[in-house]
Amino acid sequence: MNLFSRALSRPPILLALLLAAAAARAGSPAAAYRGADPQLLTQVRENFEAATESVPVARQLTVLLDSRLPPERESWPAVFRAFRAALEGVRGKHSHLPWVKYRHVKSALAQFRGLVEAHPDAVELRMLRYSFCSQLPEFFGMGPQAAADLPVLVAQLERNADPMVTDVFRRKAAEWILEHGAPPPDLRARLAGLLDN
Repeated sequence: MNLFSRALSRPPILLALLLAAAAARAGSPAAAYRGADPQLLTQVRENFEAATESVPVARQLTVLLDSRLPPERESWPAVFRAFRAALEGVRGKHSHLPWVKYRHVKSALAQFRGLVEAHPDAVELRMLRYSFCSQLPEFFGMGPQAAADLPVLVAQLERNADPMVTDVFRRKAAEWILEHGAPPPDLRARLAGLLDN
């Protein structure tokens, strides 16, 4: 009899405890980084900001991820999937043709689908989604998503409970939100408080 069938033969409380323990492991911030090559992650992080403003850098970073990771993106560590989704959105930003912009944005949104929900405590993933969705025109309908992410993100930055991000990241995230995110006054004050520390 295997572990799963033994658990099923036990009282339901044991099964509930096993499932809760598995969910807790899967939901930790570190789970979003499982299997990620640290050197590749460093390269992506160091160049992502430049990619948002430079077509060649965005192209190089996209090629880097696509060439270093397996062809089926579903097998990638979640952090790389999130960066790849954001880069798809950046490609849309850099395009001059409206229908190409639209195609890249829709592709980026599809790639983001379910990532943050699978890793709700991974601050970097939520920040990537928020920074993308909050900048989209209204007709994409992502304003409610960005509005829902923002207070969660601010609370996560305040708690500093994600060991996968540095204090430098937290500070840059707070600065970016203050400059580009148009947070309401209460969240603006909390973000400013993060910068005072």
